[in-house]
Amino acid sequence: MSKKINHVALIMDGNNRWSKKNKISKYNSYQKGAKKLIEITNFIFQKYDINYVSAFALSKHNLNRGSALINIIKNVLIDFLDQSNDIHSLKFSIKFKGNLSFLSSSIINKLMDIEKNNLKYKKKLVIYLNYSGKDDIFNSIKSINNIKKFTKKNFHNNLTSAGIPDPDILIRTGGFKRISDFMLYQISFTELFFKKKLWPDINKNDIKNIIEEFNRIDRKFGN
Repeated sequence: MSKKINHVALIMDGNNRWSKKNKISKYNSYQKGAKKLIEITNFIFQKYDINYVSAFALSKHNLNRGSALINIIKNVLIDFLDQSNDIHSLKFSIKFKGNLSFLSSSIINKLMDIEKNNLKYKKKLVIYLNYSGKDDIFNSIKSINNIKKFTKKNFHNNLTSAGIPDPDILIRTGGFKRISDFMLYQISFTELFFKKKLWPDINKNDIKNIIEEFNRIDRKFGN
């Protein structure tokens, strides 16, 4: 019996290793990874009654990898944003979350323009850039400066994911079995799936198998 799934989260790990493995430039590898995200998101939204996909595209800690890699990621992002015709044709909306201050104002303006597109659609792809789960928790607490206002509702409302249901499923590619500081508060009862495949190699059948496995799990939520 299929279970109601509101939200699938993705940790897209393995682009660098895929580049080395296939002797392809890092730029082309990340570009393929971006296209893969749209492909997988389209499949999830078209095949299943799921309204949210969250994708961990760049963590706060990734910024320590050096300017060369960050510039590649920025260029891939710019190319993605410049494909306005393709984005307009999508049957879902896109939102960007995280600390976007590492991006130029022109890129941020393009992000905002993309967010204005396809707002009529209920289904949403949420892309996290320069995000940290620990910082998310800390910043939410910090923003509630009056102890009398410190309630669970206010805390939730100040998280980056405010208004978005907690993930039912989290999928990490790349072979590592860790969360890497993604949505630490939100995944308290999320079912975790780890794939050895590198992100650009993930396919629709992998997602289908994971959702079928999820439907066989007896979720007790601590009860």
